[in-house]
Amino acid sequence: MMKRSARMMGLILLAMFLGGCETPQFQTLKILDQPNQVVALQVMPDAYGGKNYDHPVTMTTEEMMDILKGVKVTRGLLGSSTHLAFSDTEVKLFAPHFVKGLQQATPEEMVTFFETAHLDSEHDLTTSGGLFVAGGNLYVVLSNFSVKTRAWQDNERYEAPYRNRPLEQMDPQPGRLIFEPKEFLVESPDGEIGSRLKGTPWQVAIRYREFLGHSTSPKIPMNKREPD
Repeated sequence: MMKRSARMMGLILLAMFLGGCETPQFQTLKILDQPNQVVALQVMPDAYGGKNYDHPVTMTTEEMMDILKGVKVTRGLLGSSTHLAFSDTEVKLFAPHFVKGLQQATPEEMVTFFETAHLDSEHDLTTSGGLFVAGGNLYVVLSNFSVKTRAWQDNERYEAPYRNRPLEQMDPQPGRLIFEPKEFLVESPDGEIGSRLKGTPWQVAIRYREFLGHSTSPKIPMNKREPD
């Protein structure tokens, strides 16, 4: 851990030197690295407003799957259109890697992900974002949700930059993230990422410990009570 922290500090200083005043964001460790999916740790120099994240965090794959199933996208007038943020296939694919990422992340790193899916001979659909735990809440970030992109033959030239910058919005769209059951949704979170200059991705904060405790607690039938 000490070696990783020292290496990250060196990379931050180098990025600041090369990038001037621009806030550096770079990946430090690949958790999953496949042609169409990437999960990685990314340094956030101003993590949680300088207060840092609650990482590392431990949870089971099943718990992460339960959380991801509750994250939804709302679009349209007054949120009239609602979609799952992660399909069943994506939940099963990403959950174990998200868990591993949160276990290995330092207080300055968040877990990021990137995915492309083939649409037709000329286009792909790109989804990317990240997640982190701060202030006792789990934040899910969706920078791009099924964004239609050109399926260039020269993948290294045209697609690699976005693979390494999953928090960057490719084509900002109106909408927002919610979590159900809504009783575990944080209404006014203080750890959102983004800026007016670069835009703010969709994000939602979840009282995940309360949700997991609720979802695993035994259910008592309505017409029965525990014995005295």
